[in-house]
Amino acid sequence: MPYFSGQGRVYIGARDALGNPQGLAYVGNVPELKVSLSVETLEHQESVSGQRLTDLQLIKTKKGEFACTLEELIATNLALALYGATTAQTPGTVTAEALPNPVTPGSLYLLAKQDVSSVVVKDSSATPKTLPAAQYSVNAKHGSLTILDATTGGPYVEPFKVDYAYGTASVTAMFTQPLPERWVRFEGLNTADGNREVVIDLYRVAINPAKELSVITDELLKFELSGQVLADTLKPAAGDLGQFGRIVLMP
Repeated sequence: MPYFSGQGRVYIGARDALGNPQGLAYVGNVPELKVSLSVETLEHQESVSGQRLTDLQLIKTKKGEFACTLEELIATNLALALYGATTAQTPGTVTAEALPNPVTPGSLYLLAKQDVSSVVVKDSSATPKTLPAAQYSVNAKHGSLTILDATTGGPYVEPFKVDYAYGTASVTAMFTQPLPERWVRFEGLNTADGNREVVIDLYRVAINPAKELSVITDELLKFELSGQVLADTLKPAAGDLGQFGRIVLMP
């Protein structure tokens, strides 16, 4: 009896102008994947028998929904979940990045880059004075610093300016991209049938932004990626592939 219990890999990627999949990216471990299909119908009841029997049902719309649970906080997943674009921060240096004027001892000040090193804080006098390193603390990986003492060794002319080097990072901005339409593929195994292979393709999925990212929790982060399965009108309605998707069972 071919019962089904699935595991496998989920890939998501862009489509070209002809509706064909381009290079798909593996989204990492997916503990749950769902595809839901539904129709909206119009019904007619006859008016002769006295029982108002339904004698006609017409399909008005066909809809599909896709949802999967992602566990890996990687750039490709974030770009989809946040409607964002990911850019790579390459190593470099910053000179004379100004802090707010005046600074308040004990407050946290954000630097423009992350993964910083070789941090030097100077004032804005004609011959800049260097603020001793003991008078500020640096959160190097996060790219921020706290001024602890802005007077000892002074007087100082504000604004303070920061020189530093920075390393690599992956930066994803939120809501910088339009609604993404993606090809979704599941390359799976039926663990209830000797790990027999199965393929599911969804040709055109309009991805929704993530409803939430639970970033402080006692559990491992999980977030849902969902969307509506749209008709791919570039494929013939009567063709072998259909217009929404397909499921392929291996012998």
